[in-house]
Amino acid sequence: MKRRDFVQHLCPSMAIFALANACVQANEPVTDLSATEIQEFERVSTKYNEEGYFQEGNLVFVNLSNPDFSKLGNNLAYVNILDAGVLLVRTDEKTLKAFSNCCPHQGIRGAWVFVNGRFKCENHGNSYNITEVNTVSCSSNSISGGLLRFNVVAYKQFLKITKV
Repeated sequence: MKRRDFVQHLCPSMAIFALANACVQANEPVTDLSATEIQEFERVSTKYNEEGYFQEGNLVFVNLSNPDFSKLGNNLAYVNILDAGVLLVRTDEKTLKAFSNCCPHQGIRGAWVFVNGRFKCENHGNSYNITEVNTVSCSSNSISGGLLRFNVVAYKQFLKITKV
């Protein structure tokens, strides 16, 4: 069974059991994962910390079934994975996106709110889009623009975020 068929068949059943957050797609349309990609998810399956994530170099693996990520079941909810440098936001019922949590103005990482589809840094009140328009880098003294977006791949209730 192809991954797309599997997800379409399994996700409605999982929603009944309050595991809808496992039914996510990556930034792009769902595609079949290679055996190597699946092996990578399986390799790290025992390495998640109590907060539900595991970081290895520029990769961040997230276990969405961890209670720390439960609010991502709601549209426009977000989680700041502070130590991993990632803001994870649900943009609609099927999509999770990941962004750098480093404020482009002065590099603050832990003072975010998500309002009207934009991340606002509570340090100086600057807000940044998630549309990849005018992307600005961390600590560049920019007071507007877009946050740097990371690639996301979904597998079962797991995500792999590749930070660039």
